[in-house]
Amino acid sequence: MKRMEKGKKRDSGLSAKQVILIQKRYVFKEINHVNIVMSGDGTVRKLVVVLIGIVFITLCFMSGCTQNKLEQNNETDTDGDGYNDTVDAFPSDSTEWADSDDDGVGDNTDAFPHDANETRDTDGDGVGDHADAFPLDPAESHDADGDGVGDNADYYPNDPTRWERSSSDAFLNTAEPFLEKLDLDDSGLRSYATTILTGCDASNKECFVNALYRDVLMNYTCLNTPLNNQTLQTPQETIERKQGTCEDLSILQCSLLSNIGLTSHLVFTNAHVYAMVSDVNADDLWDVAEQSLIHQVEDVFGEPISQSYYQTYALPSNGVLYAGGEENKTFAGVIDSMIIDYNLQSDQQLTLFVIPTWTEYSEFQNGDFANFTSINQWNFTNTTGTIPELSTFGGIMLYNRGIQTATVTVDLIFSFEASFYQTYNKDALTVYTLWGKNAVLLDPRVGNFGFPGYDAAVVGIKKAIDPVTKEYVILQ
Repeated sequence: MKRMEKGKKRDSGLSAKQVILIQKRYVFKEINHVNIVMSGDGTVRKLVVVLIGIVFITLCFMSGCTQNKLEQNNETDTDGDGYNDTVDAFPSDSTEWADSDDDGVGDNTDAFPHDANETRDTDGDGVGDHADAFPLDPAESHDADGDGVGDNADYYPNDPTRWERSSSDAFLNTAEPFLEKLDLDDSGLRSYATTILTGCDASNKECFVNALYRDVLMNYTCLNTPLNNQTLQTPQETIERKQGTCEDLSILQCSLLSNIGLTSHLVFTNAHVYAMVSDVNADDLWDVAEQSLIHQVEDVFGEPISQSYYQTYALPSNGVLYAGGEENKTFAGVIDSMIIDYNLQSDQQLTLFVIPTWTEYSEFQNGDFANFTSINQWNFTNTTGTIPELSTFGGIMLYNRGIQTATVTVDLIFSFEASFYQTYNKDALTVYTLWGKNAVLLDPRVGNFGFPGYDAAVVGIKKAIDPVTKEYVILQ
C-alpha cells in the first residue's frame, strides 16, 4: 500500500459533490442526536441556520403569535371608552360598558346594577321604584295593609281601616270612624252635586244647601237603626244603594257640601250623627226652603196653591155659575184652608152662595134644595171682599133669579194655606253660631216636608267637629 505523501489528500475515489452529500448526512445525523457540530464548510453552517429558523417559526405558531396579531387587527373601540366593542355591552355609549344584571341599563346608571327588577331609586331611600309603594317619599317604602299610609307613619300597619294613633280624647275616638268615611274632595261627587244644583243661581249658596238637602230627603230611604260605626257606608255606596242610616245620609250630605266648596261639619249626639253647614243666611235659607215645600205641596195636591180667575159671562135667567173645587176634590192632608178674594160686577142683581164642596153645586143644579146647604149667601150687583179660611175645597156659586140675562164679570183669587206651616215654618229654623259663623243642622229623618235648619227632634248635647282640623265644640 502506498503511503500518502505529506500535505496531499488521500484520493478516496469520490467526487467533491459526493463528499458534500456525505457531510450533509453527517450533519443531519448529528442534529437528530441534538449534538450540533459547527464544523465543515460554510454550506453546512447555512443548512443549520435554516433549520434553526424553521424550529423558531414552529414554536411561534405554537405560542399564538399569529393569533395575537390577528386579534390586534380586530381590536375596535367605537365609543372610545377604553373597552373594545367585543367586550363592551354598550359599544356606542362612552358612559357605559357593563350590564351586570342584564336589564338593559348600564351599571353606571343603574341604581341596582345586580338586580334585574330595579334600575331607579327616585327618592333615594334604598328601595327601587318598582318595589317602593311611595317612590317619591324617602320616609316611606311599604304599605302592608294597602290603606295609602306608609308603614312608618301607620300606627296600624296591618289594619286598612285605621292608621292614626288612638287619641286619649274619648270623643275624637268616637268620631274618627265617621270622619274616615267622609270624601271631601272627589270629582265624581262634585259632578253628582252639580246635576242637583241646576236650578240654583251660581251665587246663591243657600239654594245649594237646600237643593242638596232636599234631594237626600226625597230620593233616599233613611233606615232607622241604632248608631253603629262598624257598618258605615261611603258616600258612593249610599248613592248607589239610595238608602242608608241617619249616619250614612249625613256623611253623604257633608261630603257633597264640601265638594262644592261649602263649609260642612258632622254633629254628634248620643243617638245620631248629623251634617251641619255654616256661613249661611237664615232669611235667604228659609225663602228657598219655603218655595221647595210649596212645590212639594203642589205636586201632592195637583194644583197651584194660588189660582186666579178673571172672566165676563152672560148668565141667563135661572142660570148658575160655579167657581171652586171639582167633584170629590179634597185638600188631601196637605192643605189646611182656602181663602177666596173676590171682586164681582153685574148689571143685574144676583145671589152669591158660599158652598163647602162641589156636591152642593150639583144638588142646587138638580133642584135638590132639601139637601142643599151653603156657608153663607147674599144678593149683590157689585161686591168686593174676602171669604176667609174655608176648610174644604168648595167655592162660590152665582145664581140669577131675575128674568133677564145678566152680564157679570168675575175676578177671583183662590189662596191655599199649606199644612206644612203648622210644623215647618221660619220660626222653627234653628241657627247656631259655629266658630263665628251662622250654621244649621241637616236632619235626614224629617221626611218630605223637612227643610235645612229644622232640628226639633235633635235632642241632647250636640258636638260639632271640623272634619279637617278635628277641632270640635259644643253647640249652644
